Amino acid sequence: KQWYQRRVRGIKLREDLQCNDFQWYLDNIYPELHIPQTTLVTVSQEGWCLDSMGGGDTPVGLYKCHGSGGNQNWKVDSANKKVQQNDDCLTVAETGLLLLDCQTGNMNQQFELNTEFHSLYNSYHNVCITITNPRNRAVGVGDCKAQQWDIKEV
Repeated sequence: KQWYQRRVRGIKLREDLQCNDFQWYLDNIYPELHIPQTTLVTVSQEGWCLDSMGGGDTPVGLYKCHGSGGNQNWKVDSANKKVQQNDDCLTVAETGLLLLDCQTGNMNQQFELNTEFHSLYNSYHNVCITITNPRNRAVGVGDCKAQQWDIKEV
C-alpha cells in the first residue's frame, strides 16, 4: 500500500511540475545525440553463414553455421547504413568483402538490409553480397537477383 501511495504522489508531482518524458529531452535539449538503431543478425544460405573468419585483413567468407554467435553475428546499424562486428565494418573491396575500421562517409561500407532481395545491399555500387566462389567459400558482391540469403535476428 505504501508503494502505491508513493507512486501516485510521484505521478501527481510530475503532472504539477509539467515534467516532460525522456524523448522530449532527446528531441529538444540534445537533438545531436545519435542513438544507434541496430539489429543483431545472422546471414546464411543453405546452412552456411556469413563469417568474419576471425577479422583483420582476411576476406569475409562462409563457414558452416554453428549458432554460437561470434564471427557469425552481424550488427546492422540502419541509421548509418553499416554492417559491423565490433568497430569494424563490412567493406566492398577489389578482393571481396573485408572487415575494416569503420569510417564515416566511406561508401564502400554503406550496407543495409534489403527485404526485396533478401540480402545486404550496397546502394553506392548497387550490389548485394553474393557467393563468388562456392568451392573456397568466397563472398563478394554482385547482382542482387543472383542469390537470396536467410537473414535472421539473433
